[in-house]
Amino acid sequence: MPEKTLPFTAVQPGFAKQINFPLHPETVDGIRVGGMLEALLRALSSEITANGRVSDGDVLQALCMTLAIRMHMVEAPIGTVQQVVAQLLEHADTAVANGVVRPAGKA
Repeated sequence: MPEKTLPFTAVQPGFAKQINFPLHPETVDGIRVGGMLEALLRALSSEITANGRVSDGDVLQALCMTLAIRMHMVEAPIGTVQQVVAQLLEHADTAVANGVVRPAGKA
């Protein structure tokens, strides 16, 4: 069975990156996954813009804290959740690293 993916374009000043995120085989709704991804990125951008100077480390720290809270809300053994999260992060990181970069406006 072919792997399901979520095509996504991440736009930053001056360029855009086309990414094909692999979806977990048990993904229920890839469209909703994409919608949540877009909403989270919009919320982060809005928060950063509204509050001026925010370090990359501060952003990553807030994301990790959010992820830890959500991990402990899952009704499964925490060790299992940690393994799934580690695997999902590795796959997402690889997808971003392999994304295709284009000049802004040509993605």
